[in-house]
Amino acid sequence: MNFELTEAQQQVGRNAQTFARSHLDAMALDLDRCGVFPKGIIDELAGHDFLGLLVPMASGGVGAGFINHIQVVEAFSRSCPAIASILNNHALAAHAVAQWGSDAQKQHYLPPLAKGRKLGTLAIYEDGPSPGIGPDPLLALRQGGGFTLTGTKAFVRNAGVADLYVTFATLEPTAKEPRLTAFLVDADTSGLTIGPGLDTMGLKGCPVAQLFFQAAALGPDALLGEENGGSAIATRLLSLGSLAEAAQTVGIGWAAVKHAAEFATRRVQFGHPIATLQAIQTLLAEAATDCHLAWLGIQRAAQLVEDGAPFEIHAAMVKAFVGRFGSRTLIDAIQVEGGLGISESKPFGVGGTMPLARLFRDMAGTTLLDAPADFPAKLIAESIV
Repeated sequence: MNFELTEAQQQVGRNAQTFARSHLDAMALDLDRCGVFPKGIIDELAGHDFLGLLVPMASGGVGAGFINHIQVVEAFSRSCPAIASILNNHALAAHAVAQWGSDAQKQHYLPPLAKGRKLGTLAIYEDGPSPGIGPDPLLALRQGGGFTLTGTKAFVRNAGVADLYVTFATLEPTAKEPRLTAFLVDADTSGLTIGPGLDTMGLKGCPVAQLFFQAAALGPDALLGEENGGSAIATRLLSLGSLAEAAQTVGIGWAAVKHAAEFATRRVQFGHPIATLQAIQTLLAEAATDCHLAWLGIQRAAQLVEDGAPFEIHAAMVKAFVGRFGSRTLIDAIQVEGGLGISESKPFGVGGTMPLARLFRDMAGTTLLDAPADFPAKLIAESIV
């Protein structure tokens, strides 16, 4: 397989890196401290066409493809992972409409999603072990030609700021393994309430909250795809999300490795920069190797996505790999920087603030928020036995 990017793909990557340096680097620290949704930067993303990467050109988007999407997510994550998370969840919601929506749904939702007039997100998870199972699953009831939704969705990113929630409910409340049905739910739907935002460990500025549905009435035009066909949609979206979150992990990892390496060249002990010490070189080399190998796996899976080939097993393997090395990369980078590595102040003799503690929290927010039911080991094992 050829891993070389086309000139157009390389240009998207360069544009994302330039945008990240000019817009995201300076805001990352303040966003982490205040945690307020950054509406202004979302408008900037729209102005640079980053919100329409997965929206076809015929619907007002860029139609750039999934390889370009993960390039942007990785580049943004090196500067401000919260913005990458906001973007990714919006992009997956837009992709869901583009892939499974009716012509009327595409005409209604895709142009404003592509241009930033609407923000989207996914509402898949619940407090139980899997959607449709648990203490308060989201149940759909056929009523008057349409549907009503009652129950909750948990850990919804972009909650409270999104205009469109791609929501998964079940019409089979008594089934042992209920099938899901997907719906397009507008934020102003009567009966939908957004819970208070969770005070998350990382990714500050990307809001996370529960959605509460109390007999929320939807018309028949809110159905996305077919009744009881939502499980396949959710599985694909979660697999795509795994790849994008892996790219986010790699971006955070590279940012930590680069900072630790630069720090090691400036930090002098016993008359020499600590970068000359074998122990420091080993920590940096192993972290950089993990980031490189993970990116190769992501690129391979992303190419399969664009080729229309099965990619879910590859996505699961990538997710399993980054889940192991993500936090370890930050721990190793912090070890390189020693006591200063856990500080977020501006230390004497070192330019800028120390970002590793913030990046560690962002890494945790990236790798730990997914539901345990999505742990990829079962899918991988079943593919090889």
